[in-house]
Amino acid sequence: MVRRIAWISAIAGLVIFAAITAGLFSPESRIRIPAITALVTFSAIILSHLGGIENGLALREEASNEKLRAAALGLSIVPSLAAWGVLWLPTPHWQVGASLALFVIVWGADLWLSRHGLIPAWFVDMRTAVTAVACVILAIAWALL
Repeated sequence: MVRRIAWISAIAGLVIFAAITAGLFSPESRIRIPAITALVTFSAIILSHLGGIENGLALREEASNEKLRAAALGLSIVPSLAAWGVLWLPTPHWQVGASLALFVIVWGADLWLSRHGLIPAWFVDMRTAVTAVACVILAIAWALL
């Protein structure tokens, strides 16, 4: 049941990313400008959410050893802070590009955490697929800016 809910919510997030990016194809600024804002904001929210997942998994006492969990807990703060920093970048081009890079970096952190027993393999498999699609969508959005 948990896996199914995780996949449904991940796919829903991809649909939102795709729908927002579709707005960037419009030549009208009344559509494009809100779409850009929505894309950057939604990216920051999802990156923060991913950090929260890492945080929760690092708190599991039965997982791995305390030193590794402490390192994971410290790492879990980075996505939220970095996503907040993205909002302060000077142009949408920089914001979307940085968001794309952060999705890859957080995915890499999840791979590391999985290798050390903190994140289940099925979750990393899902994250790999979803991150690949999200990055393609963000790359399209970046190209349209």
